[in-house]
Amino acid sequence: MAPSQSGDAPDVSAGFTTVDRQPDTDFPVATMDATARWPAVRYLKSWERSHLALQPGEWIVDVGCGPGDVTIGLCGDVGAAGHVLGLDASTAMLDVARRRAAEAGANAEFGVGDAQALALPDGDMDACRSERMLQWVPAPERALAEMVRVVRPGGRVVIADTDWRSLMFDLIEPDVHAAVTEAFRAVRGPGYDVGGRLLNRCRDLGLVDVEITAATQVWTHWNPDTDDAPIGFFPLRTVMEQLGDHGMIDRVMAERFVLDIEDAGRRDRLFCALTMFAVYGRRPA
Repeated sequence: MAPSQSGDAPDVSAGFTTVDRQPDTDFPVATMDATARWPAVRYLKSWERSHLALQPGEWIVDVGCGPGDVTIGLCGDVGAAGHVLGLDASTAMLDVARRRAAEAGANAEFGVGDAQALALPDGDMDACRSERMLQWVPAPERALAEMVRVVRPGGRVVIADTDWRSLMFDLIEPDVHAAVTEAFRAVRGPGYDVGGRLLNRCRDLGLVDVEITAATQVWTHWNPDTDDAPIGFFPLRTVMEQLGDHGMIDRVMAERFVLDIEDAGRRDRLFCALTMFAVYGRRPA
């Protein structure tokens, strides 16, 4: 395998769990901006907005707000009498969110917050939303319970997240695919399959009028000679090198995967897919 990239290469083990630990915090911000443009993510956001049906004067919290673009957009839905609070564990993300809010003239409030222990009173919010955040926290079920707790009776919740069991590559060698899948499972930890478990976890927490939707992001084109990875991915060669360093995949398997998928990209044979789910529910009045 080629030599590792420089010391500012993104840390796959940190991911978005500890963004501020990344060698270059601009990279995860750029990655989130890229994933926000995925057609599957745009669909889920549209579905979320129609189900939240925010009204002027309502209060909503965006848990895991990242660089704040969705949070900023919510300000227009609740109007000047409403309140939009964006929480994130990363100060780097919050710095970007505050700057973008100021540039947009939006009155969103941002603060550091732990999704597993929200510093908000019970029933304080009319609505709560979170997108692709639970997969990054050590205790996703606790975080989900917290988001339900802070919504008032009759309030609405929409949670969207990824199920990494759905990640697929059309590779020449099935054993390589299996090795890569297991490595992703190991590095992602307890949030690996949270997307596919959202529906029943929301039912368990007592939400009513529960609905679910899904969207699959598909990649069919990638030029490995000009781009490190398909749009929104961490650099694939760096990822596989680091997984090998952590003992999560055999280095030979990692190299075979990189060569296989790069070859697919060059020959216009790439196929990769990943499915995300969104669940809406209402806290009983």
